[in-house]
Amino acid sequence: MQREFKYIGEKIINHKYQLAKTYSNHIPTISQANLEKRGMDEKEYMSVREELVEFSGEILFKEKDEVYEKVQSWARKVSSLTIEYGISLTESLRIISAYQPIIWDFFQEELELEKISPKTVIETTKKIDRLVDLVVRVFGEVHENHNRQLAATAYSAMEELSVPVVPVAEGLVVIPLVGEIDTNRAELIKEVTLTETSGTDIEQVIFDISGVPILDTMVSNELFNIIQSLKLLGIETSITGIRPSIAQTITSLGIDFSNIHTCATLQQALAKFGLKRVKTP
Repeated sequence: MQREFKYIGEKIINHKYQLAKTYSNHIPTISQANLEKRGMDEKEYMSVREELVEFSGEILFKEKDEVYEKVQSWARKVSSLTIEYGISLTESLRIISAYQPIIWDFFQEELELEKISPKTVIETTKKIDRLVDLVVRVFGEVHENHNRQLAATAYSAMEELSVPVVPVAEGLVVIPLVGEIDTNRAELIKEVTLTETSGTDIEQVIFDISGVPILDTMVSNELFNIIQSLKLLGIETSITGIRPSIAQTITSLGIDFSNIHTCATLQQALAKFGLKRVKTP
């Protein structure tokens, strides 16, 4: 059987261009989201498909671990190309699944010519199927990691939008905080606040926490630390929107806000800095 494996493997390699061409001609019939349609040069996409055909031949008579290592490297490279060219994982897997029948048809011709035994065909098919399974697994991992990175980037962008720094007058900004604040968001508030205020002409910062439902120890301490950091930068800070329930929480936690200017509403804080609504006659 080893002799037959070597015979088939070498024949696949010798016919890699023809097999890759047959494969390429079939792909547009099953998917419009392919490398050809997305503008990849023919020489490039033919090259990567010829490599896959060559691996299918090598797996029959060369050391499995050696071939698998090359297949994994190839799959990472090509799956990255599908991401670059905007081809989804679903479409990528559909295209990969079209490869096996091309090889099976090639075996069928050899079988009809009685050059290989049916048992050899079955074992050959198993070897190539496992190789394709490896390609599918790597494609899935690469696309999953890419989607995870996109989600993390989107979440980070959303978090940054959740800490708006709003200039309301020369040297004065308001930072309205809305929603629950966990450890990560508290760190983000600190980072955004210090980044946006240091090295600028900002003299006063107002934190409006009227939209924060709970102010626990962690959040209170983090806010206190931010205010102390701003103080070292020469920036005056006020806190507005402290509801009675939050005031009780702060008191029960023993956090000292006595040296921090607070106001019941943002309007009161703005009035402190000389910003009042002018009534029109």
